[in-house]
Amino acid sequence: MNRIKIGKKIIRIEPEWKTAFLATWISGLLAHAYRFFNYLPTWDSMYNFKGTGATFYSGRCFLGFFSGLSTEYDMPWVNGAMSLFYISLAVVLLVDLFRMKQRLLIVLLAGLVVTFPTITSTFAYMFTADGYMMAFLLSVLGVYLTARWKYGIWPGILCIGLSLGTYQAYISVSLVLIVTLVILDILMEKKGFQTLVFSNLKYLGLVVGGAVFYKMVDSLINLYYGITLTSYQGIGSMGILSLSQYKEAFHKTLRGLDDLWYLKEGVVEGNLYSIANLLIILLVAVSTFLLIGKNRIYKNPIMAVLAVVGAGMLPILAFSVNFVSADVSYHTLMKMGVCFVYILLLLYLEQGRWYNRAGKVWKMGGVLVLCFLLYYNTLNANLAYHHMNISYEKSYGVSSDILARMGDLEEYPGTTRVAVMGTYHAYSSGVEELHPSIMGVSQDIFLEGDWHYIAMWNYNFGRNFGMVNGEEKAAIRETKEYQEMAVYPAKGSVKAINGIIVVKFE
Repeated sequence: MNRIKIGKKIIRIEPEWKTAFLATWISGLLAHAYRFFNYLPTWDSMYNFKGTGATFYSGRCFLGFFSGLSTEYDMPWVNGAMSLFYISLAVVLLVDLFRMKQRLLIVLLAGLVVTFPTITSTFAYMFTADGYMMAFLLSVLGVYLTARWKYGIWPGILCIGLSLGTYQAYISVSLVLIVTLVILDILMEKKGFQTLVFSNLKYLGLVVGGAVFYKMVDSLINLYYGITLTSYQGIGSMGILSLSQYKEAFHKTLRGLDDLWYLKEGVVEGNLYSIANLLIILLVAVSTFLLIGKNRIYKNPIMAVLAVVGAGMLPILAFSVNFVSADVSYHTLMKMGVCFVYILLLLYLEQGRWYNRAGKVWKMGGVLVLCFLLYYNTLNANLAYHHMNISYEKSYGVSSDILARMGDLEEYPGTTRVAVMGTYHAYSSGVEELHPSIMGVSQDIFLEGDWHYIAMWNYNFGRNFGMVNGEEKAAIRETKEYQEMAVYPAKGSVKAINGIIVVKFE
């Protein structure tokens, strides 16, 4: 079956689409099956065993709806399969948008997208992953519709608005995708300045229209329910920044890129991931100039400069939220736009007409570096999930041990309110750090406070305990009995004081 009929419109399924779809699923399962088929909770999922996470108060007014399309529970395979489905559709759109034909490079594109560290980080928060991946799909779909349909800007604006209202960081994907298309228009289509401006002006309307649509809907919802946006990640303070804040935003962006690519320390250490990323940067830069020469873009200096600036700005635009909020801090979950640096090189290699011997060697070199990154990111994803498994086993062991000590108390089960004082850490020697580090992944235990322990005893042991307030904790700290208590894991670190079970950590 190679055709789909939607109303009166018949859509032909291209072979390239099938390749992209299947490659995404195969690469995705190789990288993430460990996560999909195991219970690997985190500090956030203990809060959201049933739920979506932050929605309206974080300006994510559509997140609850899109996450609710699967299940309201933290179910790894259900949410993971939905996420892979959305990612595969986004990859198909990218392949069609870029008119890719070479099967190997299509497979490579799918693999680079689905194994990118941002995807791994998102899967650490599996309870909301499918919602975030829908935001990714919508960010691509909005640009695709605007580029391909005569009046596609209108549904495109809706898509961008929905993406912003699901997870704001994915606006950066739309921006870098637009700039990638502009770069290709200059270098491959050889468009002049006037033609370039008029053919791409619609994207300005797309982004502005999507942002306005999102802001209007979000403001109306907040007004109706009396919601005040949280200060987390600068959500409630977006706007025009001062000159000094723009300067700091630029420095934050450079630091964010260095954290992701692990360049500053990694290249000195001889880390292969760092060296591969450095090679990618050099390959993109040199390829841009080579294509300017090969396609004689230098005859139009303005267009040549625009191509170079566009390629140089691509990773900066991936951190675009830095430049509208001084309080935002980009973590791995928000860096999907950087993947388009790899995609740009991939498109250079496919569309650059590298026919002579030197060109073929150049293309082969680029493909090999990208293949290594695909392999590395797949391996790093599995290592990340291994870390999560270690963290879960430690957390389960500690909570089980404390529960057993509670059972030895005469006051239990008559006393079921618990005060966890301090935090316990259990780092393991010989467990290597991840490069890049993945937000949401740790090999330490993820139980940080009262609620984490109480939630785990509830969900994993079927025991119900109550919390205490800050005043009660302060009163316990003043008692001589607490001050003389041993610190966990020593004997006597779990006692009943003032009718409350007390667990004393450092």
